Amino acid sequence: MALYRKIATQLRDEIITQYSAGDLLPPESRLADRFSVNRHTVRRAIDELVQDGLVRRYQGLGCKIVQTPIDYALHDRAAFSHNLNQIGLGLETEILRCALSTLPDTLAQQLDVAPGTRVHELKTRRLIEGEPVCLIRHYLFGLPEDGLDAFDGGSLHQFLRDQWSLDLRRGTTRLRARMPTFEECSQLSITRGVPVMEVHTRNLCHRTGQLREFSIARSRSDLFEYSVEPKP
Repeated sequence: MALYRKIATQLRDEIITQYSAGDLLPPESRLADRFSVNRHTVRRAIDELVQDGLVRRYQGLGCKIVQTPIDYALHDRAAFSHNLNQIGLGLETEILRCALSTLPDTLAQQLDVAPGTRVHELKTRRLIEGEPVCLIRHYLFGLPEDGLDAFDGGSLHQFLRDQWSLDLRRGTTRLRARMPTFEECSQLSITRGVPVMEVHTRNLCHRTGQLREFSIARSRSDLFEYSVEPKP
Protein backbone atom coordinates (compact mmCIF):
# COMPACT_ATOMS: atom_id res chain seq x y z
CA MET A 1 0.00 0.00 0.00
CA ALA A 2 1.27 3.48 -0.87
CA LEU A 3 2.60 5.43 2.11
CA TYR A 4 0.08 8.27 1.75
CA ARG A 5 -2.77 5.73 1.84
CA LYS A 6 -1.39 4.18 5.03
CA ILE A 7 -1.35 7.65 6.59
CA ALA A 8 -4.89 8.31 5.33
CA THR A 9 -6.08 5.02 6.86
CA GLN A 10 -4.59 5.88 10.24
CA LEU A 11 -5.99 9.41 10.19
CA ARG A 12 -9.40 8.04 9.14
CA ASP A 13 -9.47 5.75 12.19
CA GLU A 14 -8.44 8.62 14.46
CA ILE A 15 -11.11 10.93 13.04
CA ILE A 16 -13.79 8.33 13.79
CA THR A 17 -12.60 7.60 17.34
CA GLN A 18 -10.95 10.78 18.59
CA TYR A 19 -12.45 13.80 16.78
CA SER A 20 -15.79 15.58 16.73
CA ALA A 21 -17.46 17.57 13.98
CA GLY A 22 -15.84 20.99 13.65
CA ASP A 23 -12.47 19.94 15.09
CA LEU A 24 -9.37 20.85 13.10
CA LEU A 25 -6.73 18.37 12.02
CA PRO A 26 -3.17 19.26 13.05
CA PRO A 27 -1.34 21.39 10.46
CA GLU A 28 0.30 19.57 7.56
CA SER A 29 3.77 20.47 8.87
CA ARG A 30 3.06 18.82 12.22
CA LEU A 31 1.61 15.72 10.56
CA ALA A 32 4.65 15.53 8.28
CA ASP A 33 6.94 15.56 11.33
CA ARG A 34 4.81 12.98 13.10
CA PHE A 35 4.87 10.50 10.20
CA SER A 36 8.43 11.39 9.11
CA VAL A 37 7.34 12.26 5.57
CA ASN A 38 7.27 15.37 3.42
CA ARG A 39 4.26 17.67 3.28
CA HIS A 40 3.37 16.51 -0.24
CA THR A 41 2.75 12.98 1.09
CA VAL A 42 0.60 14.36 3.93
CA ARG A 43 -1.33 16.48 1.46
CA ARG A 44 -2.11 13.41 -0.68
CA ALA A 45 -3.30 11.57 2.43
CA ILE A 46 -5.61 14.43 3.34
CA ASP A 47 -6.87 14.49 -0.26
CA GLU A 48 -8.13 10.95 0.38
CA LEU A 49 -10.02 12.13 3.47
CA VAL A 50 -11.52 15.05 1.54
CA GLN A 51 -12.72 12.66 -1.17
CA ASP A 52 -14.24 10.45 1.54
CA GLY A 53 -16.18 13.45 2.85
CA LEU A 54 -14.54 13.26 6.28
CA VAL A 55 -12.77 16.63 6.20
CA ARG A 56 -12.99 19.90 4.31
CA ARG A 57 -10.21 22.36 3.57
CA TYR A 58 -10.70 26.00 4.52
CA GLN A 59 -8.35 28.66 3.17
CA GLY A 60 -6.29 30.13 6.00
CA LEU A 61 -7.88 27.86 8.61
CA GLY A 62 -6.88 24.29 7.82
CA CYS A 63 -8.76 21.01 7.54
CA LYS A 64 -11.97 20.72 9.55
CA ILE A 65 -13.79 17.50 10.45
CA VAL A 66 -17.14 17.30 8.68
CA GLN A 67 -20.25 16.66 10.76
CA THR A 68 -21.87 13.23 10.74
CA PRO A 69 -24.25 12.99 7.76
CA ILE A 70 -27.84 13.94 8.47
CA ASP A 71 -30.16 10.92 8.38
CA TYR A 72 -33.13 12.27 6.43
CA ALA A 73 -36.18 10.01 6.23
CA LEU A 74 -38.31 10.09 3.08
CA HIS A 75 -41.79 9.47 4.42
CA ASP A 76 -45.21 10.86 3.59
CA ARG A 77 -44.67 14.09 5.54
CA ALA A 78 -43.48 16.35 2.72
CA ALA A 79 -42.17 19.34 4.71
CA PHE A 80 -38.37 19.67 4.50
CA SER A 81 -38.13 22.13 7.40
CA HIS A 82 -40.45 20.06 9.61
CA ASN A 83 -38.49 16.87 8.99
CA LEU A 84 -35.19 18.49 9.96
CA ASN A 85 -36.71 20.17 13.00
CA GLN A 86 -37.92 16.74 14.13
CA ILE A 87 -34.29 15.60 14.43
CA GLY A 88 -33.23 18.77 16.23
CA LEU A 89 -31.79 20.81 13.37
CA GLY A 90 -32.82 24.42 12.88
CA LEU A 91 -33.11 25.51 9.27
CA GLU A 92 -32.87 28.91 7.59
CA THR A 93 -34.52 29.61 4.24
CA GLU A 94 -33.20 32.09 1.67
CA ILE A 95 -35.48 32.99 -1.22
CA LEU A 96 -33.48 33.14 -4.46
CA ARG A 97 -36.41 33.64 -6.85
CA CYS A 98 -40.20 33.82 -6.64
CA ALA A 99 -42.27 34.46 -9.76
CA LEU A 100 -45.22 33.34 -11.86
CA SER A 101 -44.02 31.36 -14.86
CA THR A 102 -45.10 28.85 -17.48
CA LEU A 103 -44.24 25.25 -16.70
CA PRO A 104 -41.65 23.97 -19.23
CA ASP A 105 -43.24 21.69 -21.84
CA THR A 106 -41.00 18.73 -21.03
CA LEU A 107 -41.91 18.98 -17.36
CA ALA A 108 -45.61 19.41 -18.15
CA GLN A 109 -45.48 16.20 -20.17
CA GLN A 110 -43.63 14.38 -17.40
CA LEU A 111 -46.19 15.49 -14.81
CA ASP A 112 -49.15 14.87 -17.15
CA VAL A 113 -50.48 18.43 -16.92
CA ALA A 114 -51.67 20.70 -19.70
CA PRO A 115 -49.02 22.50 -21.78
CA GLY A 116 -48.75 26.18 -20.89
CA THR A 117 -49.84 25.64 -17.29
CA ARG A 118 -49.05 28.65 -15.14
CA VAL A 119 -47.28 27.95 -11.85
CA HIS A 120 -45.57 29.75 -9.02
CA GLU A 121 -41.86 29.01 -9.35
CA LEU A 122 -39.95 29.38 -6.10
CA LYS A 123 -36.21 28.80 -5.68
CA THR A 124 -34.82 28.54 -2.16
CA ARG A 125 -31.53 27.81 -0.48
CA ARG A 126 -31.58 26.07 2.90
CA LEU A 127 -28.88 26.60 5.51
CA ILE A 128 -28.04 24.94 8.83
CA GLU A 129 -26.09 27.17 11.23
CA GLY A 130 -25.29 29.46 8.33
CA GLU A 131 -23.88 26.67 6.14
CA PRO A 132 -25.71 26.01 2.83
CA VAL A 133 -26.95 22.43 2.60
CA CYS A 134 -29.66 22.28 -0.05
CA LEU A 135 -31.14 24.06 -3.06
CA ILE A 136 -34.82 23.51 -3.84
CA ARG A 137 -36.87 24.53 -6.85
CA HIS A 138 -40.62 24.41 -6.19
CA TYR A 139 -43.36 24.47 -8.83
CA LEU A 140 -46.67 25.21 -7.12
CA PHE A 141 -50.02 24.60 -8.82
CA GLY A 142 -53.41 26.17 -8.25
CA LEU A 143 -52.49 29.14 -6.08
CA PRO A 144 -53.91 32.62 -6.72
CA GLU A 145 -51.54 35.11 -8.36
CA ASP A 146 -50.66 36.63 -5.00
CA GLY A 147 -50.34 33.20 -3.41
CA LEU A 148 -46.72 33.59 -2.33
CA ASP A 149 -46.57 37.35 -1.86
CA ALA A 150 -46.51 37.02 1.93
CA PHE A 151 -43.94 34.21 2.02
CA ASP A 152 -40.66 35.56 3.38
CA GLY A 153 -38.84 32.40 4.46
CA GLY A 154 -39.21 29.61 6.97
CA SER A 155 -41.23 26.49 6.20
CA LEU A 156 -43.02 26.76 2.86
CA HIS A 157 -45.45 23.96 3.70
CA GLN A 158 -46.33 25.52 7.04
CA PHE A 159 -47.02 28.76 5.16
CA LEU A 160 -49.30 26.93 2.72
CA ARG A 161 -51.23 25.37 5.60
CA ASP A 162 -51.59 28.64 7.48
CA GLN A 163 -52.29 30.88 4.49
CA TRP A 164 -54.27 28.62 2.16
CA SER A 165 -55.32 25.62 4.29
CA LEU A 166 -53.29 23.46 1.91
CA ASP A 167 -51.85 20.37 3.58
CA LEU A 168 -49.44 18.40 1.42
CA ARG A 169 -48.26 14.81 1.57
CA ARG A 170 -45.46 13.18 -0.36
CA GLY A 171 -46.43 11.32 -3.51
CA THR A 172 -43.77 9.71 -5.70
CA THR A 173 -40.08 10.46 -5.14
CA ARG A 174 -37.13 9.85 -7.45
CA LEU A 175 -33.47 10.13 -6.41
CA ARG A 176 -30.25 10.31 -8.36
CA ALA A 177 -26.68 11.32 -7.61
CA ARG A 178 -24.67 13.51 -9.99
CA MET A 179 -21.75 15.89 -10.02
CA PRO A 180 -22.61 19.53 -9.29
CA THR A 181 -22.62 22.39 -11.77
CA PHE A 182 -20.33 25.36 -11.21
CA GLU A 183 -23.32 27.41 -10.02
CA GLU A 184 -24.31 24.72 -7.51
CA CYS A 185 -20.73 24.60 -6.22
CA SER A 186 -20.89 28.33 -5.59
CA GLN A 187 -24.33 28.26 -3.97
CA LEU A 188 -23.60 25.21 -1.78
CA SER A 189 -19.96 26.06 -0.97
CA ILE A 190 -18.65 22.72 -2.26
CA THR A 191 -16.01 21.62 -4.73
CA ARG A 192 -16.66 19.85 -8.02
CA GLY A 193 -15.58 16.60 -6.35
CA VAL A 194 -18.58 16.50 -3.99
CA PRO A 195 -21.68 14.98 -5.65
CA VAL A 196 -25.16 16.33 -5.07
CA MET A 197 -28.17 14.15 -4.41
CA GLU A 198 -31.08 15.27 -6.58
CA VAL A 199 -34.56 14.43 -5.26
CA HIS A 200 -37.66 14.89 -7.45
CA THR A 201 -40.89 14.85 -5.44
CA ARG A 202 -44.56 15.13 -6.33
CA ASN A 203 -46.50 16.54 -3.39
CA LEU A 204 -50.24 16.01 -3.32
CA CYS A 205 -53.13 17.71 -1.55
CA HIS A 206 -53.79 15.51 1.47
CA ARG A 207 -57.56 15.91 1.07
CA THR A 208 -58.05 15.52 -2.69
CA GLY A 209 -54.90 13.72 -3.87
CA GLN A 210 -54.38 16.39 -6.54
CA LEU A 211 -50.84 17.38 -7.56
CA ARG A 212 -50.13 20.76 -5.98
CA GLU A 213 -46.34 20.90 -5.91
CA PHE A 214 -43.41 19.43 -7.79
CA SER A 215 -40.03 20.02 -6.20
CA ILE A 216 -36.43 19.39 -7.22
CA ALA A 217 -34.06 19.37 -4.26
CA ARG A 218 -30.28 19.24 -4.66
CA SER A 219 -28.55 18.47 -1.40
CA ARG A 220 -24.91 17.98 -0.47
CA SER A 221 -24.02 14.30 -0.43
CA ASP A 222 -21.40 14.91 2.25
CA LEU A 223 -24.09 16.12 4.65
CA PHE A 224 -27.16 13.98 3.89
CA GLU A 225 -28.02 10.31 3.95
CA TYR A 226 -31.54 9.44 2.79
CA SER A 227 -33.57 6.59 4.22
CA VAL A 228 -36.85 5.38 2.77
CA GLU A 229 -39.57 4.55 5.26
CA PRO A 230 -42.15 1.97 4.12
CA LYS A 231 -45.81 2.80 4.45
CA PRO A 232 -47.38 1.28 7.59
